[in-house]
Amino acid sequence: MRSASSGSAGSAPHDSRGARHPVTIMAEQMTDLFLDLGYHVVEGPEVEAEWFAFDALNMDDGHPARAPERAFHIENPAGPGRRSGLLLRTHTSPVQVRAMLGTPPPLRVICTGRVFRPEAADVTHSPVFNQVEGLAVDLGLTMVDLKKTLDHFAVSMFGRGTATRLRARRFAYADPSAEVDVECAVCRDLPKEDPARALRGDAPSDPCGTCGGEGWIGWGGCGMVHPRVLTACGIDPHRYGAFAFGMGIERTLMLRHGLKDMRDVVDGDIRFPLQMDGFAPGRSRPMLLPLDRVTNTAMTRAVPAARAVPDMEIIPLARGGHRAGSTRRREAGGGLPPSQDLRRRIGHALARAGYVETPGFPFVCDAAWDAFGLAPDDPRRATLTLTNPISPHEPSLRTTLLPGLLTTLGLNLKRGNLAPALFEQGVVFAPLTSDAPPPRPRADRRPTGAQLDALAAAIPAQPRHLAAALTGESSWARAVDAARTAAHVMGAGLVTRPTEYAPWLPGRCLELLVGEAVLGHAGQLRLGTVQALGLPPGTSAMEIDLTAMEHLADLGRT
Repeated sequence: MRSASSGSAGSAPHDSRGARHPVTIMAEQMTDLFLDLGYHVVEGPEVEAEWFAFDALNMDDGHPARAPERAFHIENPAGPGRRSGLLLRTHTSPVQVRAMLGTPPPLRVICTGRVFRPEAADVTHSPVFNQVEGLAVDLGLTMVDLKKTLDHFAVSMFGRGTATRLRARRFAYADPSAEVDVECAVCRDLPKEDPARALRGDAPSDPCGTCGGEGWIGWGGCGMVHPRVLTACGIDPHRYGAFAFGMGIERTLMLRHGLKDMRDVVDGDIRFPLQMDGFAPGRSRPMLLPLDRVTNTAMTRAVPAARAVPDMEIIPLARGGHRAGSTRRREAGGGLPPSQDLRRRIGHALARAGYVETPGFPFVCDAAWDAFGLAPDDPRRATLTLTNPISPHEPSLRTTLLPGLLTTLGLNLKRGNLAPALFEQGVVFAPLTSDAPPPRPRADRRPTGAQLDALAAAIPAQPRHLAAALTGESSWARAVDAARTAAHVMGAGLVTRPTEYAPWLPGRCLELLVGEAVLGHAGQLRLGTVQALGLPPGTSAMEIDLTAMEHLADLGRT
């Protein structure tokens, strides 16, 4: 095998091409749009304390968003069925709170990330989906500023001429607050109904299948941040105004491209990202083949011309004037936090090497650990447990990406997708280190430093991992190359050495090291594992801790 210091980005699996997931790409387009407007990118944990998710957002104990049918609650290990005071976040709004606590005004932030709700997957719902959330805090901000921002956002997503409207809707964390509708692109592009038809007694034409003839489609929520939320974050509501907005990224993708079924977006079928690969940003409603008519070797790849974002008045970073250069296109990765920039570049490199991105759900069952051949005391079995899982067979949160990724690999093989090569970059969840619940500071004032420290200590570690899985001859060597790809992008000196580690096959398992730190493993999976998971012999996989590798690479450069 090639030396890890060769800087290879891996080779593409035979007769295949790769793609990043359309939801990932759309999230990046949204992020870049707001970076150009002077916003800063922020992130937050997926397992969150109730204080950040509810209390600080003006949601009292009786708010329906806290109910078991609306939120996944983490079980207290001291008592089965008891809540721990932690949950999978139901929205990205806790990141707003963290941003306001961490940075004084003026402030503009944008966040994209996964959120979770106990809803079975169907045409319009998924238990896991992505949101984009924006927040601006400054002197004198009003709903007019919010509406201008939303108009600019809508035009950037759906094309020139797209209108938005606001409908009054009460949200606990905003006052005034509204739902955002966008003009239906289908109706907008159709010829107007001839008034003479009604005079002649002709039957009206069939209503639009996208908006039902309303002409508008719900897009998200918005409003002026409630004074109580500002107060809880230590911001004077009498001095500063603040607006916020949030939209579903999958919903935006579906509206923009005329997609009808959420399950096509989230279920891991590689034909979806492969078919969507190449669509230019800003183009609405491409013609997509049904997935049962798409194959790996015959993809429909209409690539329309990109449309430029129209010139509009852009809200300045501060009331004193526009931030210099805020409307100029940035160089690739400019303004991104280093970790996000690295994840983007790793995704691009793996797609070029023939891998398809398939983000998965974080839920896992104990049978997966048995299929992996894990010992009873293996730390990967120490999981966070949900008090209210969607399925009693998957009550826990993943400590490794491999159970979900290998399940997705099997589903693609059953659907006739030959020799798929998959990758995922995602969060895994460490167990709780204490039975004590996180504190719940009063929401009528900013928490003390000690309270914020206690909140931070109560939230479990959530490192980001990279995993890849594939089949075929010599697939185990290509799995190792996928790890080298990530290390090359990060500038980390990755080395390998033989080891034995479940679920990999002894003699075809390598541990992945930076310095003396073992960050992951790669190789061919053992026969018992692939048989238990219904995968073909020779299936290989790799997983590595990206968070740790980024940290060690940074240390090596200092």
